[in-house]
Amino acid sequence: MKLSTYEPDALQPGARSLSYGVFCWLNRHITVLRALGALLRRWPSVGGLFGMVARASAVKDVLTRTRSFSNTAHAANMVSGDYLIGMDPGPTYSADRDLVHARLAALDVPADSDAEAQRRIKDLSKPGAAEFDLIDDYLMWVVFHAMRPLFGDAIGAVVAGSATNAAQGDVDEGLQRQYMLEIRYVAGQLLAGNLATLDLRRRAESCGDALQARIDRVTGPIGAAWGVKSSSEDIERNAVGLAWISHPVTVQSGALVMQELLGRQKVYEQLRSRARALGESRVWTDPDFRKAVRNHVLELMRFRPIFPLLARDVPRDTEMETGARSNAGCPGGGKVSLLSIAALFDPSAVPQSGRFCPNRDWGSEDALRYLMFGYGYRQCPARDYAVDILTSALIGLLTLPRLQLARGEGKAIAYDGPLMLCMRMRIT
Repeated sequence: MKLSTYEPDALQPGARSLSYGVFCWLNRHITVLRALGALLRRWPSVGGLFGMVARASAVKDVLTRTRSFSNTAHAANMVSGDYLIGMDPGPTYSADRDLVHARLAALDVPADSDAEAQRRIKDLSKPGAAEFDLIDDYLMWVVFHAMRPLFGDAIGAVVAGSATNAAQGDVDEGLQRQYMLEIRYVAGQLLAGNLATLDLRRRAESCGDALQARIDRVTGPIGAAWGVKSSSEDIERNAVGLAWISHPVTVQSGALVMQELLGRQKVYEQLRSRARALGESRVWTDPDFRKAVRNHVLELMRFRPIFPLLARDVPRDTEMETGARSNAGCPGGGKVSLLSIAALFDPSAVPQSGRFCPNRDWGSEDALRYLMFGYGYRQCPARDYAVDILTSALIGLLTLPRLQLARGEGKAIAYDGPLMLCMRMRIT
């Protein structure tokens, strides 16, 4: 088996641009990746030659062997410093994970996400509000307000980048928008990966430096709000990580969910019809409807996951299951690639995998349903919170009149590499 051990920084500018362009194109044309995944599921030994796995059983095997296949593959793209997603298991990882669980327990979801979604929908329903940007005018605010408790009473100081201006940071939407744009580009580098062009990487690094400086100035208020006595270094590492990975990734996932839903007009109209039948108040309180919307969110994410491809470092010589008759050898120092999008459509694990079926009975493979959040011990600890926030956001959008992409002047969806910058919607 030949594993990729190249260094992206050694690529010529033309080769880098071409590789990055192909990568971005594949991310936007997810059906092509699904087709490629189907081929590699059919002939897993071919994927094994290039260090790629596509079958659900093989992907799960790699993700659960954390000592053999390391998350440090993310480290080069974490421009604001080390964090859980790029760490190997150990004392620091365990301590940071415990802190993250404690901060997530402070969230009041879906109450906060419902409240902000309702407030934003009320604004979008005013006369004359015929168009809006799904990301800048809606999603990023719903997610921001749902995740404010992550920083407790220090959120104003974090937004303002100063303890003395904390009160202003609590209420000034201009400062809040600036903060969200800063963390967007830090997360964008993780989405872009090693093939990102150097100018995009420099921008991400600048934003990462700014985020670190912002948090460094307010580690005192953050530590007090968290009630921890950790070193300022530990507080800064976790505060920086919580800032850049929680908000932008959830926002991007929400945009992808809506993009997929609008491509399924029959499904969209069925949900809207149910929302209208419930009425303005019951649509937020009916448990059966919320469960149905949540199931739709998960199924839409299956068809358009934010991370259709994953990479893992191979720290030492080993081998991995591919689904072929014999395992593939993995020399130390290389990387392996996991087609999570292919695993989510593996018919041997997912009943009627090609069908859009929100109410599918996953049986013993229920954990696979959440593969877009990882698998096993290393699964994202914010999984359920993120799905609940996106459920609130989608319920809000279903209460509006019919939505469609605003395909008038300019493109309805604008990208910056794999990052969706805006998604212009029209209320019809």
